[in-house]
Amino acid sequence: MQYLVTAKEETFEKVRTAVFVDYESWFYGCKNQYQTEPDVVGWFNHVKDKGQIDDVFFFADFSHEAIKDHIVKLRNISNSIIDCSKGDKSKEYTDFIMLDHIYQRLFRQADIKQFVLFTGDNHFQSVVAFLRNFNEKKVGIYALDGSLSHMLAEASDWHVRVVPSNGRFETIKEKLLRNLSWINEKPDAVPTFSKTVNVVARNYPEFSEQDVANVLSSIISKGLVKQEVTVMPHSGVTVKRLVLPQEESKL
Repeated sequence: MQYLVTAKEETFEKVRTAVFVDYESWFYGCKNQYQTEPDVVGWFNHVKDKGQIDDVFFFADFSHEAIKDHIVKLRNISNSIIDCSKGDKSKEYTDFIMLDHIYQRLFRQADIKQFVLFTGDNHFQSVVAFLRNFNEKKVGIYALDGSLSHMLAEASDWHVRVVPSNGRFETIKEKLLRNLSWINEKPDAVPTFSKTVNVVARNYPEFSEQDVANVLSSIISKGLVKQEVTVMPHSGVTVKRLVLPQEESKL
């Protein structure tokens, strides 16, 4: 596991600490954005070395097929695994149940001096502000890269964006960038999102179109690839052309 430390440096204090993990968000973020699974052991070892951990709580709706077996994996780390599944599948309860546990721990154990949350969701901004401003608690945030709310980050004492080490993601990214570098050399070519996904998936059938599309969306959001509005030379149709930043000056 790799870590990107933001402007608020990771200042994990050696005091009694309770940790709350929105594992559902972490799991699906890794799955959809990076085509991998959370490195929970690597992250936990990092956290364990940093502070005096009182308990680690994991929250998720484990009723879904993709995630249900992860309860067993998480029990190797903690017994505090909260299944947030409910009968009404049209609603998501994980955030609300996690918030409730944070407040319960605050009011029942005053000797907890530091709260650490693994989430990027802005729903937690209010509780973070309450912990810091009215209860003099230290609050740190871990969040999957690309998911961290600006307001949540600003409310915390420190925050860290987590980037999975994932060879599959990096391989697809390399194939996409190589294809775009080659196609941008052709003045009449207009590489669009869907066309690029189709070409790369066809040339490398070990990757599905969905895998390629997820990676391309991710590297666009990170600024590694840009989308420029252009007009198709023959049809006159307006499309978004994919451009590598270093190629912009050549257009």
